[in-house]
Amino acid sequence: MPSFRIITFGCKVNQCDSAGLFQNLTARGWTAASEGESPNLILVNTCTVTARADQQARQAVRRLAREHPGAAILVTGCYAQRAPEEMAALPGVRVVMGNQEKAGLADLINSIDYVGIKLSGFPSADALDSFFPSPWRGEGQGGGENNLVFYVTGPGEEFHPWPVSPFPQHTRPRLKIQDGCNHGCAYCIVPKVRGRSRSLAGAEVETALEKLAAQDCREVVLTGVDLGQYGRDLNPHTDLAALLRRLRGRPWPFRVRLSSLEPHEVTLELLEECAAWENFSPHFHLPLQSGSGAVLRAMGRPYGPDDFRDLVMEINCRFPDAGLGLDVLAGFPGETATDFEATWSLVEALPVTYLHVFPFSPRPGTAAAGLAPLPHREVKRRALVMRDLGRRKKVAFLESQLGKVRQVLVEREAPEAGGLQGLTDNYLRVRLPGPAEWRNRLIQVRLREIRGETLVGEAADRLPD
Repeated sequence: MPSFRIITFGCKVNQCDSAGLFQNLTARGWTAASEGESPNLILVNTCTVTARADQQARQAVRRLAREHPGAAILVTGCYAQRAPEEMAALPGVRVVMGNQEKAGLADLINSIDYVGIKLSGFPSADALDSFFPSPWRGEGQGGGENNLVFYVTGPGEEFHPWPVSPFPQHTRPRLKIQDGCNHGCAYCIVPKVRGRSRSLAGAEVETALEKLAAQDCREVVLTGVDLGQYGRDLNPHTDLAALLRRLRGRPWPFRVRLSSLEPHEVTLELLEECAAWENFSPHFHLPLQSGSGAVLRAMGRPYGPDDFRDLVMEINCRFPDAGLGLDVLAGFPGETATDFEATWSLVEALPVTYLHVFPFSPRPGTAAAGLAPLPHREVKRRALVMRDLGRRKKVAFLESQLGKVRQVLVEREAPEAGGLQGLTDNYLRVRLPGPAEWRNRLIQVRLREIRGETLVGEAADRLPD
C-alpha cells in the first residue's frame, strides 16, 4: 500500500485541512507512514502569515527532500497559494496546489499511475481541469526528478467541509465551520490566500457534531479563519451567537471551545450565549495587535484601545477565571516609542493569561509591505519586551488558579510527568497522577502547584464514571 506523511504549519484551520486530507487519503487505501519509515508521498501544508512561517516551510521541504529522496513532495496551503513559483523551485517538489484544490487533492492523488515507489504520470493540465475549476498559472520543471508542477489561481469561494473524524493522537478535534476573511488589514495576506468569508450551514454543523459525539469526543474546537464572521454569507443570514443558541438547545457529551475571535465581532449577545451554555469552555483569544489608536488606524483595525479594554473587562466580569490570550504585533511601520509604550501599558493593565507576540513581517501584496520598516533590532527588542510581559502574565494567572478545582480533559499519558497530562476548560496545561484509562475523559482536578508553565493537580472527590 502507498504510504504518506502530512507536515502542517500554521493555524488551527490549516490543522483542520490536514486532518481532512488525512481522512481522505486513508479512505482511499493510503497508509500513514510509521516513525522512521520513508513514505511514498509527503504533503506539506504551508502557512505564509509571516516571513518566519515561509522560512520554516522552505527549510522543511529541503530537509524532507534530503531525508526521503525517493518520496514525492506535494505542497499546498497559503504559502503555495501566494508564491507557488518559490515552492516549485525547491528540491523534491512535484506538485504545488493552492487552498481551493485541497478538497480534491486526495482524488487527484488516487488517480495517479504508479511506477515503483515514485509518483509519475501526472495528468496534463487539460485532464486536471476535470478535478479543479481554477485556471492554471502554468507548468514547468521544479526540483524533483521528472518533476511536473502545476500552479493554480484563486483561493476559493466555496466552503468545502472535510470528513468528520478526530485527527490521530488528538483528543480535541477541530471542526472548521468558517473559512476566508472579508477584512483588509494593512499587514495581513490572509484574505488574498484564503478568499472571502464563507460558512458551513448550521444543520451541517449539527450533523458534524453528532458524528464527533458518536466517536466519543470530549472536546470540540469550533474554528475558522475569522470565526466571528460566521453565517453572514449564508441564506438566510445568521451569526455565531445564533449558531451557539441553536447548538446549546441539545445535550452534547463534550465541551465546546471557540478559536480566535476578532474583538469587534465579540458582541454582548455572543457573550450571553457563551455564558448560558454549560458546555462552553471559558477561553477567549483576541488579536489586539496594538494598544495605540494611531497604529490601529494605520493597520486598518476597526476598534480603538478603549473599545478593547472595555471588551476584556466585560469578558472578565462574565467569566472571572477565563483564559484570555492576545495577539500582539510589535514594530509595525511608523510605530513610535510612545505607541509601543501604549501597547505595553494596556496589556499590563488587563487580566490577560498569555500573549502571542509577532514581530512585524512585511507580506508581499499587502498595503504595509511598501511602508518604511523600523530597524530590525528595534522590532526584535520590542517583541522580546512583550514576550517577557506575557510570561509574567502567565505566571500570575497560574498562581491565581492554585487551590481551585477545574475540569480537565486528559489528553495523553505522561510518564515523565508522573502519570497524565491534560487541559483545563480555561486552557491551562495540567499534570496529574492517574491510570491510562482516564485518557479522553473529563475529570475534576484540584490544582496544587506550579512547575514551569504547567500546573500539577490531583483528581478531586468526584472521579470519572
